[in-house]
Amino acid sequence: MLRKLAGIIYDMVEKHVDMDKTIQRIKRGYTCTDADARTKCRGVYVERISMILVVVLASVVLAVLLWGRTALRPETVVIDRPGYGGDKGTKTLETEVDGQKKQVNVDVLPIEYDESELEDVFDLGFTEIEEIYLGENESADCIQSDLDLPERLDDTGLDVAWISSDQDVVTSTGKLLKSDEGDAELVKLTAVLSYGEHSAEREYNIRVTGRVLDAGEKAEKAISDFVKNTQMENRASGRIELPSEIEGYSIEDTAGGSGAIPVIFLGIISAVCIWMGARAKLSKQEKERKQQLMIDYPELVDRLILYLGAGVTIRGSFVRMVQNDDESALMKELRYTLNEIQAGIPEGEAYYNMGHRINIPVYMKLMSMLSQNVSKGTKDIMIMMAGEEQAALQTRKELARKKGEEAGTRLLFPMIVLLGVVMVIVVLPAVMSF
Repeated sequence: MLRKLAGIIYDMVEKHVDMDKTIQRIKRGYTCTDADARTKCRGVYVERISMILVVVLASVVLAVLLWGRTALRPETVVIDRPGYGGDKGTKTLETEVDGQKKQVNVDVLPIEYDESELEDVFDLGFTEIEEIYLGENESADCIQSDLDLPERLDDTGLDVAWISSDQDVVTSTGKLLKSDEGDAELVKLTAVLSYGEHSAEREYNIRVTGRVLDAGEKAEKAISDFVKNTQMENRASGRIELPSEIEGYSIEDTAGGSGAIPVIFLGIISAVCIWMGARAKLSKQEKERKQQLMIDYPELVDRLILYLGAGVTIRGSFVRMVQNDDESALMKELRYTLNEIQAGIPEGEAYYNMGHRINIPVYMKLMSMLSQNVSKGTKDIMIMMAGEEQAALQTRKELARKKGEEAGTRLLFPMIVLLGVVMVIVVLPAVMSF
């Protein structure tokens, strides 16, 4: 289904986009006729368009699901509060004042105990302290190591303050200062548990009437006070749902959108990458084919000189070269050229076509020379081929040098890795000896 749709899209695009350059690149990457190259071009891009359609379709479906999830989400705003004794947080809400969006930061208070529960909570806190405060000491009658005096009880959310009657013996942090010389001393440790305003010391909050608030500040205060009062009224509730409108101000949760737009954007980026990947693949194949043809060029010249020196015609030389089962790019080009000649194309024109099909300067020069020899019967073809042989030998040397340089570059990274390993072997014993 998608492949058929991709074919329709390609046919529509092909009418408005010049594919001749792509077809020529395919012919340089593969040995084929114009019709085969056009068919192969269509197959390559239909496959790519199919992949693009899959990515775009998946992106749209995911975006719709995310948008639907956001649309179906209840209009009430939910606040997730920290546990008992947790830190006060902040949540950003959005309201509309005079037709303009305004963000309001409200305090998110932790869950609180009811006053009637505090006595039992403090009992639990002291029970927990009695289980751990001795630390590694076996009993309170024989203290020989530091005490474990916690400053906070996470399970109950209580803060702990310690008071030592003798700081020279045991500090309020539980550190043991007295040595084992002399008589044992009695030290009284006092643990003070506190939770919010309920502790040995109390503090009072005051409310200050200040300057007249503008519309935005009134909205912020109204929403903040409402959220705070709601949390105070529901001290033990972990989640609080807020109405969609507070004191005449509509509120929205600014945390987390649907995520549909980023998904669509990523889908478009992926589609572009897939489309560009088709061109990159053709370029890579063209480059590899060109390298192989350059490697085979010196051998082609040597064999041509050998056959021509033995009195064999150029066409006969090509026939003898393609008799083996070699499927290299050069052999395919030679077979293609022989097929053109058998199909009725003049021999000189077939050689000329081969040079321009390969589109490499040395091949274009050689094929033009062979074409001229067939058309005009040049007598000094062997002298010209001898000069071409010298050029081919130089080309072979340059290719060998280039391959050597590339090999050296590829070996650079393994050498760096080995150097790092050697450095670790040399330095690690010295570091461990300290």
